[in-house]
Amino acid sequence: MDNHFLVSPHSPGGGGLALLWSQEVDISILAQSHKFLDTVLKFKGANFSITFVYGEPEVARRQLVWDALSHLAADRSSPWLLTRDFNEIIDNTEKSGGHVQSERSFSAFREFLAYNDLFDLRHTGNCLSGGVGEGRSHYLRFHGSGHRPIYSTFDATRKRHRKIFRYDRRLKDIEEVKELIESTWNASPEATVAHRLAACRRAIARWSREHHTNSCKAIVSLQTRIDEAMTGNAPGDTISDFNKQLLEAYKAEEVFWKQRSRLLWLTLGDKNTGFFHAGSKGRKTRNRITMLEDPMGQSAYEEEQIAEEIARYFDDIFRSIGSDGEAVIERALSRQITPETNQALTTIPTPLEVKKALFAIHPDKAPGPGGFSASFFQANWTAVGPAIVEEVRQFFITGRMPETINMTHVRLIPKNQNALKVSDYRPIALCNVYYKIISKILSLRLRPVLGSIISEK
Repeated sequence: MDNHFLVSPHSPGGGGLALLWSQEVDISILAQSHKFLDTVLKFKGANFSITFVYGEPEVARRQLVWDALSHLAADRSSPWLLTRDFNEIIDNTEKSGGHVQSERSFSAFREFLAYNDLFDLRHTGNCLSGGVGEGRSHYLRFHGSGHRPIYSTFDATRKRHRKIFRYDRRLKDIEEVKELIESTWNASPEATVAHRLAACRRAIARWSREHHTNSCKAIVSLQTRIDEAMTGNAPGDTISDFNKQLLEAYKAEEVFWKQRSRLLWLTLGDKNTGFFHAGSKGRKTRNRITMLEDPMGQSAYEEEQIAEEIARYFDDIFRSIGSDGEAVIERALSRQITPETNQALTTIPTPLEVKKALFAIHPDKAPGPGGFSASFFQANWTAVGPAIVEEVRQFFITGRMPETINMTHVRLIPKNQNALKVSDYRPIALCNVYYKIISKILSLRLRPVLGSIISEK
């Protein structure tokens, strides 16, 4: 991984520094020491300075760190964020326990902040563990360390998108959920498959909220208990027990993260959760579009601008130019499909053929707009099968497909790590499983005749 910078420990007993960042931001290291890393960050066309500080543990040597940091700011006019452990506090309200410090002990750090016009960001969470502009620091829970992670935000206008429904494969083994799906599916015998799927989607979402099937409640509860135990100086055995319970809760998430990771070749097993999680996060990072360039080289950073450029690109590609493509194909190609073969390809499928097509689809393949993967249909085939079979057969009879079933999400996948233009992305279609069943039937029927219709040249 290239997006990192390390400072080695200054002695066998001393700690080093490590800085890691996302590939979508550009960070340059301006200065380094064993107590701080000074950087400039470029993101969405804007530059600002960030200094990552680990304060001097020895009180007598702290002034040297404050002087070095003040020297960095001497000619600095851009916004400046210092994030820390400074190993120092402004007053006694920022500490818990121990003796009360004298006001004089805070003077050096207060003078450093005042001299450089620095102030604390607003914060949420337990702050017992300087800044710029309209920001906020979030003090997170203890997790595998005696230090709290700090999460700082500055984009107050960032949009929160509504959560998209995705069928959780773990539900297929819960008898209560299977009964819920069957009763919901059969509640309206005359309803279409699309309407039944919508009803099941609402019922599953409601059940999941009530039962917290993603283990979120157990994990958050245990994290809170660990947080309180460490803050309250609980016995080590208690904290160790809580950590063991938290580990078990994380293991329960393995199936979920495997489904999210899209790593179809690896089976479930011990210690795979972290790998699946990394795969999911890595895939999300690679596929995120944070900037696009138009044909004139102008950069777009905001969602609306990026969406407009993508729409413009594909509108230009698929716009009709009035060519008689059908006539060209008729002249270039000779008919190879006989009437008998065509009849076999378009005949109405049997219920068994529909079922075989469904079960030939990998259960963890990405779902379409409906949110249901093939796993949902395979696990509940006894309940949903008859209606699915009937509508698939109707497609072969009428040649018409319900509009909602034909809806597709188009996803852009980067062709390389430095994708800048829309042409640097490869579009893929995420279709509903209903659509995939029909296409799978056609592909299985075409397989035996491909040799006679595709030229070796």
